[in-house]
Amino acid sequence: MLGMPLRRRLRLLVATVTAALLALLATGTASAIQPGGITDEARLMNDLFWIVTIAGLVVFGLVGAALVYAMIRYRRQNDELPPQFHGGGKIEAAMVGVPVLIVIGLFTISMIILVQIDDKAEDEALTIDVTGFQFSWQFAYNLNDLGTNTDPNAEGTIAVIGTPANDPILYMPVDEPVEFLLKSNDVIHSFYVKDFLYKLDLIPGRVNSFTVTARETGDFSAQCAELCGTNHALMRFIVRVVERDEFDAWVAAEAARQLGDGALVSTSGTQGD
Repeated sequence: MLGMPLRRRLRLLVATVTAALLALLATGTASAIQPGGITDEARLMNDLFWIVTIAGLVVFGLVGAALVYAMIRYRRQNDELPPQFHGGGKIEAAMVGVPVLIVIGLFTISMIILVQIDDKAEDEALTIDVTGFQFSWQFAYNLNDLGTNTDPNAEGTIAVIGTPANDPILYMPVDEPVEFLLKSNDVIHSFYVKDFLYKLDLIPGRVNSFTVTARETGDFSAQCAELCGTNHALMRFIVRVVERDEFDAWVAAEAARQLGDGALVSTSGTQGD
């Protein structure tokens, strides 16, 4: 390899990189880079992702360029040792100082953004209790906390209960902060909505929480992201973000149906125990 002409080595390098890229493209896998997300918090996370990625690419490019330059400029042509020298305090200081400054900068930016993402819920935030169990979900809404157009004197909770055969639907209004209180009845689960760019574990005996403000309406797929048993793959659900009027109408209909006969309603449309 060392005795190979420079042009031939460059052609071999280009051919190798091209073959690797073609092999990667041929796999047809989905991109690991997520879109910007549908919530304010997801967009902050997306900004952080690109800041870190661009910084990494710049460092990689500079180091790679220096390495290629050194390989070409100082390629060995004989067995003689080049002149040796010691010292070079400025170079050594730069080699240590620049990486330290980069790490400190990225750490500071990351902490600022993560603190914003993990801000506590506002007082007026809608609260949804999320309970994970093997192998589905329950989403509970306390009527007194909803702020909907239902009877202000109404008491009770409406809930959507899923089964492994029927994915539950989590309703939430658009352009309003929503706080999720996460609980588990059995083992550790993980609440993951891809378009939130966020996930959080449900741990038995503990309540975890986070708040998001969705900015787009529609149905968004979600799932448990923690291996929790044999039917883990069936722990899917749908987040349905709707306008406030539609959310109020859904709450009113569910309250009339569920609290009228004291039963909960499963996502299949049948009454649960």
